[in-house]
Amino acid sequence: MIQMLTKFEVEDFPRWKAVFLAAESIRTAAGAKNVQIFQGSENSNMLMVITEWDSLEKAKAFSQSPGLREAQQKSGLLSKPEVFELKSM
Repeated sequence: MIQMLTKFEVEDFPRWKAVFLAAESIRTAAGAKNVQIFQGSENSNMLMVITEWDSLEKAKAFSQSPGLREAQQKSGLLSKPEVFELKSM
């Protein structure tokens, strides 16, 4: 398993969350497992999402998928997502 942390800002958290939840089947079909969402303490529209994947290849394939691009456009994304690969210590 691998974990990816994605950091980005959105226009409106409730709008983003609705799109995110509606896209669950797309993530699951791509190989995503557990997902955790964090909001900034001073800016609730600054988000960090940690997603667990079967493999790095599946995570990278999803990051280039048309389904993800469409969801990002609908969700009100303000900044380009920063993506980090995480390793357990």
